[in-house]
Amino acid sequence: MLADDIIGKLHILPVEKLKSHEETIPFNVQRLKEATLNLGRLVDPLIVDDRHNIVIDGNHRLSVLRSIKCPNAVCQMVDYSDPGIKLGSWYPVSKTVLPEEIDGFTPKKVEFGQGMEAINSMKATFMYVKLVGGKKECWLYDCEEHTLSGLISHQRKFLSKLEGRDIIYTKDEIVAEANAGRQMPPKSTRHMIPGRIIRLNMHLGWLAEPPEIAREMMVASLQKRLTDGSIRRYTEEVIVLY
Repeated sequence: MLADDIIGKLHILPVEKLKSHEETIPFNVQRLKEATLNLGRLVDPLIVDDRHNIVIDGNHRLSVLRSIKCPNAVCQMVDYSDPGIKLGSWYPVSKTVLPEEIDGFTPKKVEFGQGMEAINSMKATFMYVKLVGGKKECWLYDCEEHTLSGLISHQRKFLSKLEGRDIIYTKDEIVAEANAGRQMPPKSTRHMIPGRIIRLNMHLGWLAEPPEIAREMMVASLQKRLTDGSIRRYTEEVIVLY
């Protein structure tokens, strides 16, 4: 991929024009906000559907930019209809499965906070969360063995019961919900983006400039970095530690 190809994928868009398709996790937003302010940079661009301005990856980054009143964002624009963009989920998601339908597992109805406490202390395998009338209805699946290995084993058995079920949304559903202003549960979607650009490290101060000036600054910086060979491509799956 040539430098011009990389630069051509990146655009500066006003934050107010971007649509979030997914709810965020407050703790993650706060942690990311602190890291962003400490660095003074937007590390990775947001991945944005070029037809509807929907942020398909980077909803937490978008939330941070909104909270610090940053007017613009760097966006890698993609054709969401491209079959190369794969859709999955971080958590098991279903539009049809009911808690009591998971064979061999008996759920207990709990408050969301109570359930999260049990999950975080490794006293439960999973929590099933359903949004009803804007409120969360939650069922907890207890785990008798409160060790990491025991919990993982229990989770694997749980997930095996969900194999073959309808556990992900479709791209059309995501677009329709985002355009309607309805956000999906946090981490319910996971997008695999070919040619994803990471470690852009855009100065927040540049994003406070008008979009055309911010883009000029970004392009000048990237041209120098790419000319100097400051780019790495991986042909295999990699693990990035933050």
